[in-house]
Amino acid sequence: MRKLLAALLGLALVLLLGILLLLALTLSKQATVYAPASVSAGQVAESKQWLKTNLAHYRSAQQVIEVQLNQQQMQGLLALASTALKGLNAEAEYQSQQLLISASLALPNSVFSAYINSQITVLSSADGLRLGDWQLGGLRLPGSFAQSLATGALAHLFPELKVAELLASVVSVKVNPQQLDVTLQPMANLGLRVASVYKNISQWQNPSSHHLPVDVYYQKLSTLKRQYGQRQAISLYDYLYPLSFDAAIRGKQGEVLAEQQALVWAMAIFFSQGAFQQLMVQRFDQPIILEAAPTNVTLAGRRDLLLHFVYSAGLSLAAERGFSASIGEFKELFDSLEGGSGFSFADLAADRTGIMFAETARNADKAQQFLSVMRHAHSEEAFFPRIDDLTEGISEQQFSQVYGSTSSELYQQKVFFIDQRIAHLAAFKSPKD
Repeated sequence: MRKLLAALLGLALVLLLGILLLLALTLSKQATVYAPASVSAGQVAESKQWLKTNLAHYRSAQQVIEVQLNQQQMQGLLALASTALKGLNAEAEYQSQQLLISASLALPNSVFSAYINSQITVLSSADGLRLGDWQLGGLRLPGSFAQSLATGALAHLFPELKVAELLASVVSVKVNPQQLDVTLQPMANLGLRVASVYKNISQWQNPSSHHLPVDVYYQKLSTLKRQYGQRQAISLYDYLYPLSFDAAIRGKQGEVLAEQQALVWAMAIFFSQGAFQQLMVQRFDQPIILEAAPTNVTLAGRRDLLLHFVYSAGLSLAAERGFSASIGEFKELFDSLEGGSGFSFADLAADRTGIMFAETARNADKAQQFLSVMRHAHSEEAFFPRIDDLTEGISEQQFSQVYGSTSSELYQQKVFFIDQRIAHLAAFKSPKD
């Protein structure tokens, strides 16, 4: 018996030492890739247009298609990802016959500063996707082993993604110093597979979230839609006001934070549309029968502000704040480059108010404050800021001349001003104020 215990203790010690060695080899005190240069409107435009064009082409394709990505477009996509995903910095280098993708990820909530530094090589190949060596911290994994390891892990974690089929859809890869060419065989229902992966990740991050009573609030919204009918225009306040009463009453019998989370999720699902609505509802197990959102509901008299508000609230719940806070900025830059109304600080205010609305679902005191204020509110002024003095219709050229980029001091001052205005609204004031 003693020999068995000694053997088990020895095995445990070996495993512990192995884990510590692995951590020592993969974690670093310094990043190898630092924050990228400020994202310019031109980078956003080119990267966004590339995504839009190729996704549309992919969805409609009946046979193999070729996707091309030059270095500027790749850098734009990585810059967006680095800005959107908190703690991640990434860059790419095009070489003859191979593409080097380097990244540093800052570990959150660490006792000490730690980074995972990684560099992976994508090789030119006439026979599907082929990876070169994968450098992970101090470990160097051979390409074939790294590819098998990554494929096996993804297949185990996300069986609905059908990783083997996904890899098989890559017909060939060609890399040169100027461009990446990938030939793809279209896959059926790729969007639904990705949405299923999103649902699983969301449940890992918050296992109880998919049991929230979202269907209760969604049905309430549907009932209100029928009651209000299709009159000329109706404020979002007319929906949020009665739902706040329901959340407060149900919260007294259960968990007010869970009720507030369900309320925000239901609002995001109900008032959104298309693929975004499908993506949001994938998170939950309840049989929610989706219906078309009413088209006569507005914020500050505008339909576009309502959409900014609910989309940002939904995305904020589904992501880290570092990601959600940049959603509005990039959405507005996209608009300014499409020949539309241009960059709008009013729309950005709606985005950031939606994020603040989502914040009430993360803190019990904030949830209580919001519900208490809304039960006595008489208009949108309780939860939505005035926008009459916020500039709109800013063209790409004007934005560059005045603000430079979203990282400039002048732009950040403007955002701070908007955030302060939102923070002083009755529904979002700190309970201690």
